[in-house]
Amino acid sequence: MTELELILIRHGVTDWNEGGIFRGHEDVRLNAVGIAQADATAEVLKDRVFEAVYSSPLKRAFVSARRVALPHEIDVRPHDGFLDVSYGAWQGLKESTVKEKYPVAYDKWLKTPAKVKFPGGENMKKAWKRVNSALRELLFMHGTGTVVIVTHRIPLKFMTTYLLRESPDDFYKVKHDPCAISIFKIDGRNYSSVVLNDSRHLAKLNLPPPKDF
Repeated sequence: MTELELILIRHGVTDWNEGGIFRGHEDVRLNAVGIAQADATAEVLKDRVFEAVYSSPLKRAFVSARRVALPHEIDVRPHDGFLDVSYGAWQGLKESTVKEKYPVAYDKWLKTPAKVKFPGGENMKKAWKRVNSALRELLFMHGTGTVVIVTHRIPLKFMTTYLLRESPDDFYKVKHDPCAISIFKIDGRNYSSVVLNDSRHLAKLNLPPPKDF
């Protein structure tokens, strides 16, 4: 293989995902459904040969990555660059509560997300740079083979808009459902998407369609 195959995976669901609660740097664990999603993802990818598996160090991503990596008998490499965005004061709050308590910031979050600075949390422009700096580091390290990154919704949107050469403000155009798979082929500076947000392997779990949250 002369090109790099990059597989991007969102972690499985947690109780906070299902409850519409902002997660960020809160270290929320997978629930039973999230574990089943991770195992179904591992099953569909078991015949591939992985060069490396990277993950956010937060449990919901790291445990998902570990289950995906298990059939390949390789260790998961945690990387702080793939941490979720810090929502600051929004973490632990329901989306409806945030909308009520922070109406101006919430409206900006919906319309121009790249310009948001979360109260007590991260600046989205800096978070975008953090995530994509980590991505470029991996692309430099791994020129060929198959590399997997398991992380969170917002970092995945950052990476996808970067690879598709879209504006950071366009990240609502792309979805990354829990344990959905996106695949890019990378040859030098040429990036092409093969699969985006593929969740067909989760159909057997008979789950309702997830919200983009």
